[in-house]
Amino acid sequence: MRFKLDGEVYEITQAKNEDLNKVLELLVNAASWLKTKRTKQWSYYLTDLDANTEEVLRSIENGATYLVEKEGQPVSTLALENNPSEWDVDLWGEVAKDDVMYLHRLVVHRSHAGKGLGAVLLDWVEKGAQEAGKKIIRFDCIASNEGLNHYYQKRYSLKEVTHIHGSHSKYEIVLQ
Repeated sequence: MRFKLDGEVYEITQAKNEDLNKVLELLVNAASWLKTKRTKQWSYYLTDLDANTEEVLRSIENGATYLVEKEGQPVSTLALENNPSEWDVDLWGEVAKDDVMYLHRLVVHRSHAGKGLGAVLLDWVEKGAQEAGKKIIRFDCIASNEGLNHYYQKRYSLKEVTHIHGSHSKYEIVLQ
């Protein structure tokens, strides 16, 4: 899907195996920036990228990871999982129904931050989930990541903070 934002053309495609390094570079870029903000969100991409590559590759192979490019350059990525991961089951405390989608690893390269790309992608996620017959989108972030929590809470209500694997803010979008 192509879209324009501030006169610039972006394209969202389903990531392929050969896009793995592009996706990982975006995740490392985000983790590096987050480290400067004194949050541990995604620090494992900096400390042990090899051990976390398999999860990203599996998501690509399952058709759940998307890549956003501008003029052929990767600027964003996200994953939309139809089935809960072990992490999701731990965090949400239940096995998801067929009407739930899980959003993971939404990142925007710092060179494109502040342009509204994240909001466009969240709108795209909501629309796509509705079209796929989903009723709920679930996602989370580290509770201590004040910037990201503030960003999400401009759009969505905080469902709760859970203390599983540390403290995590949980968000649930109920679609109409």
